[in-house]
Amino acid sequence: MKPLPLGLRILVFMLTATGAVAAAAQAQMPSGQQLAERLAQADANGDGFLDRTEVADMPRLERGFDKLDTDRDGRLSRAELQVAGQKLRQRQS
Repeated sequence: MKPLPLGLRILVFMLTATGAVAAAAQAQMPSGQQLAERLAQADANGDGFLDRTEVADMPRLERGFDKLDTDRDGRLSRAELQVAGQKLRQRQS
């Protein structure tokens, strides 16, 4: 099976806030280390955060950005993504 594109894997992990989780995504759930690696890959400017321009090619994440950006600083931190992932795991269990 071909792995999901990076943007989609990040979305699957974080979409708790938007409620858009597919059953098949559970098998693709990244670990904390995998999330850190994917964040680094998507982080074009290397600041450790994802801003709106860095998620522009990820439509679902772009739509859910405001819900995921809990501190309202205009960027998604690793901590915000981890919280979203924890919520996702709770919903799936």
